[in-house]
Amino acid sequence: MKRCLALLFCMLSMLPIAAMAQQEMEIIPLRNRTVDQVMPVIRPLVEPGGTLSGMNNQLILRASRKNREEIKQALAALDTPARSLVIRVSQNRDAAMERSGAEAYGSVGNEHGRITQRRTGVAAGGGTVEIRQGGSVVGAQVVETRSTRTASAAQSVQVVEGGRAYINVGQSLPMPLRQVVVGPGGAMVTDSVVYRDIGQGFYAEPRVVGDRVTLEISPQFDTPGNAGYGSANTQRVSTTVSGRLGEWIELGGSGQQASGGNRGNLSVGTSDVRDNRSIWLLVEEVK
Repeated sequence: MKRCLALLFCMLSMLPIAAMAQQEMEIIPLRNRTVDQVMPVIRPLVEPGGTLSGMNNQLILRASRKNREEIKQALAALDTPARSLVIRVSQNRDAAMERSGAEAYGSVGNEHGRITQRRTGVAAGGGTVEIRQGGSVVGAQVVETRSTRTASAAQSVQVVEGGRAYINVGQSLPMPLRQVVVGPGGAMVTDSVVYRDIGQGFYAEPRVVGDRVTLEISPQFDTPGNAGYGSANTQRVSTTVSGRLGEWIELGGSGQQASGGNRGNLSVGTSDVRDNRSIWLLVEEVK
């Protein structure tokens, strides 16, 4: 009985050795993809006890014949020529400002008494009508303005599937710089001008599966500002998006709207400001 148990134990202990004896090493060359691109997908397919490594566009696989055939079938679907893609980004800005105002003003009276209504400024810059008689004057002013501003930026870049693309077009904007250095002799103030790069651009990294594309993208849209010397308006988005090849994908946008009013005894004024921005992306395959 003891001899039978010992024999059974020896047979069980030899099973892993027999399984490993069936595993053989094979070097599989890659024709289109790199080792880094295929390894994350192939590694989970390797059977227990098998090994997988790679170098110089070759996979070094140790596994059973059946497992090696399964992995080579998977590689046939992965090791295909990388597609050439065109990435297009469109960034748009639509801003509008409306302002209206009306007021009456004047000074009416004589040496015994006088009533005065001063200008409030709610209709500054508008048309004016005045009536004068003697020492009295009565006037009215009306203004209505509307301004619109539309800006757009479009960039495109060609990149192979799995690659990383970056494009940027812009200008340098001067900005004042004041430095104060405190030393033994007191403070020294130095004024100079530095330049800040502003422009429109983006970087993107596309991955395609069938007719769908997934991108990591970060576009930027900078324009000179209206706040003063050296100011700039900036727009940033960083995201991962997915959609179909050949279709526009909305990455995002921003919108601002403000309304105000001013009402007095003989004056009324209103203002409306709107500023909307949007970013769209399209990926096409180059045939």
